[in-house]
Amino acid sequence: LIIGLLAITLIGALASTTINVNRFSLHALYRNRLIRAFLGASNPNHKADANRFSQFALSDNPRMASLWPPAPLGGWAMLDRSLWRPFHVINMALNIVSTRRLAWQERKAEAFTVSPLHAGSACKKYRRTACYGDPNGGMSVGTAVAISGAAVSPNMGYHSSPAVGFLMALLNVRLGWWLGNPGKEGATTFRRDGPRLAVAPLLVEAFGLTTDTKPYVYLSDGGHFDDLGLYEMVRRRCRFILLVDAGCDKGFAYEDLGNAVRKVALDLGITISFKGIDKLRRRPDDATDVGAGQPYTALGTIDYRAADGAGAQGTIVYLKPAYHGVESAGIRSYAMANRDFPHQSTADQWFSESQFESYRALGFEVALGATADVRKLLLGLASPAPPAMGA
Repeated sequence: LIIGLLAITLIGALASTTINVNRFSLHALYRNRLIRAFLGASNPNHKADANRFSQFALSDNPRMASLWPPAPLGGWAMLDRSLWRPFHVINMALNIVSTRRLAWQERKAEAFTVSPLHAGSACKKYRRTACYGDPNGGMSVGTAVAISGAAVSPNMGYHSSPAVGFLMALLNVRLGWWLGNPGKEGATTFRRDGPRLAVAPLLVEAFGLTTDTKPYVYLSDGGHFDDLGLYEMVRRRCRFILLVDAGCDKGFAYEDLGNAVRKVALDLGITISFKGIDKLRRRPDDATDVGAGQPYTALGTIDYRAADGAGAQGTIVYLKPAYHGVESAGIRSYAMANRDFPHQSTADQWFSESQFESYRALGFEVALGATADVRKLLLGLASPAPPAMGA
């Protein structure tokens, strides 16, 4: 029995050196569906490049580093205005469930971002994206997006549970991704697309031993640290932030917003206050209409001077999707048949045509009304309220 056990252990250890722990999980399935549904659908060359059997095309999934054009002479500072495009910052969470920092025993995660230029964390270090996570050009857009949406993982930041984590790892219900530590601990691993030994990270996931002091780190959904991505935008001192809170929040408890504002104040020393947030109305439990004239928007003020006395204040336009009963007929029809709309559980990953279109149409109407709502707040037509959120 002992000889057999040792033989099986040896075979398993050898086999784990040839298996990438990232490839043999649900992550690959999730990533491929995201690429096909969104990146492939927006790729004008998809039909020409697609494989006839799988319908996947390599051009559907570009490298993150390719999203920002290099400037002449190889510099990054002076870009041609004709080449301007949005600068994407993808939000993730670096899990530190077993951290020794007692003050972080609740959050159990750090902010981690990937942009076309750099990937990493302010708590560790940043690496050039073209070199991070893959030796052949760096991390791809599909991989970054899938990690950012990896909500179901054994280690989930402040949502982590030892019992649930062990069960999920045992059943291989894992959407997270192992990559090299961007800090000094990963000086020789940050270019790799995963650990060389598969069994070790799997055990770390199962027993909640993730940390940021090893050569590899475990990345998962950005919502496991900050679901809105507000933390990293404030840390970059953005002057104007359009914040869309589309999480499942039927009771308007503002969990994601409160979490982000609290962490910004604690870590960055920057306070955020809101005007008009008390006027946002959730859908009543008795299914009655909220009525016309109710806003979907609140206005936030970012006090950057509270941190170091320097810089100008920033502005947040906060959008909170809601059903008021005055929307268009298509939205109203779906809302009457689905009482949780527009805050149905995100566990539903199989949207029907009517469901998808109702959310799209509501988002369009909310965006159209946002300009008028913000104008009223700026002109003082809506009576100001004391800050409902802040520190």
